[in-house]
Amino acid sequence: MTLFVDRRRELGWLEEHWRSGRAELLLVYGRRRVGKTRLVWEWMKGRRVFYFVAEEVPEQRLLEKLSRELAEFTGDELLGERPFTSWRQVFLYLARLAERERIGFIIDEFQYAAASSPGLLSTLQAVWDTRLSGTRAFILLMGSLVSFSEGVLSQRSPLYGRLTGVMRLQPLGPLEARCFVPGWAPCDALRLYGVFGGVPGYLAEVDPGESLWENVERLLLRPNARFLDEARYLLREELREVTRYYAVLEAIAGGATGYGEIASRSGVPGESLSKYLRVLEEMGLVERIAPVIGRGRARYRVADRFLEFWFRYIPRHRAAIELGLSRRVVEAVRRDFEASLAPRVWEEALASMVAAMARSGELEIVPTRMGPWWHRGMEIDLVAVDETVEPPRLLVAEAKWSDLTAKEARRELDRLRAKTQHLPVKPSQVLYVLAARALRGQPSLLPDERVLTLEDYERLSREACSPGAGGDTH
Repeated sequence: MTLFVDRRRELGWLEEHWRSGRAELLLVYGRRRVGKTRLVWEWMKGRRVFYFVAEEVPEQRLLEKLSRELAEFTGDELLGERPFTSWRQVFLYLARLAERERIGFIIDEFQYAAASSPGLLSTLQAVWDTRLSGTRAFILLMGSLVSFSEGVLSQRSPLYGRLTGVMRLQPLGPLEARCFVPGWAPCDALRLYGVFGGVPGYLAEVDPGESLWENVERLLLRPNARFLDEARYLLREELREVTRYYAVLEAIAGGATGYGEIASRSGVPGESLSKYLRVLEEMGLVERIAPVIGRGRARYRVADRFLEFWFRYIPRHRAAIELGLSRRVVEAVRRDFEASLAPRVWEEALASMVAAMARSGELEIVPTRMGPWWHRGMEIDLVAVDETVEPPRLLVAEAKWSDLTAKEARRELDRLRAKTQHLPVKPSQVLYVLAARALRGQPSLLPDERVLTLEDYERLSREACSPGAGGDTH
């Protein structure tokens, strides 16, 4: 059984709906390997819940499989001998079971069942309206991103307006990813997040007994490596027109941030590019970033750390990987990663640290908006706006992926103060934060200044991995 980390809020959401006592029709969806099944398995313990995984088979074969498994679950020998022949029969059977007792019915990979039975959603809607909504049934449908957003969640869906809860399961953050390699140095744990992101299915394959780059070589940069073709599988599973989405992601991962630049590098015509960017944004694979305060031209970037790493390095080095030159590829990737991707990961970790410290009360700010700011050649890595007071409070922060002397840290804080004068707001209070990997010496800090280092990242990660704080770990 793999590590189970930081899903306390999600478990609480499921438990709240389970304890409601009324009929529930829920959706849980998310990207490949994000941990949907693992979450539900963890929650199911000790509850009367039937769990079924749909497969890409004809409708009747799927119904026969469901009948066998449900007969075993209920002890109904007659059902085993006379399997269901329609989904309507399935839902009516469930309604009878749930008339007097709380019973859960989970269909994982629901998109396969819907694909093999075009009328499935309409059937569920009809039985829900006439029978199931008046019982104690707990129905949970699980599946992939695009199939749910385009089908089950759309306004045209028969289930529109009937769902009692929807949860999109997100990847873990940089603090929680640390839980998978507790014995590693914190800098390598952050680099690991920069390679695999917060997707538990990838992090669970990491061997803590190997070094970071030994893991990267084994899992990504060798012929037939476990995740060598993972990005292609992910896109094929979720999308049509994979070639164009591939080209868009490769362009953004390669450094294209503006609309025109992405169109030029990807070869996707500008008049149709918006569609591809919109879908990738909905999937959480690409994000459109605008200055958190004021106006400025928006930028696009790959939001998924694993895909950013994959599209930046795998296509470029694919031939060398297939030739067995993995060691040379690792060294080339390692040099570029340290200069280009590692600083971005540290910026993301800074945002996670600020959020965690705000939640615990360690920072006296309630961030209602957080993000970068830029204007006319000036940039600030992170601005957190607290709009619970008027005028608003601000936290402004810079991330430096380097070890700083006390003098260098003082210089960076002074620069941050100078840039803050150009923000288009007049705050009631400003807190200045500098994040460096480490400090050599102790800078003289003013009362409104703070320096964070990898030691703070390590401390906050331990809190995030603790069962009583950031989440449950089993």
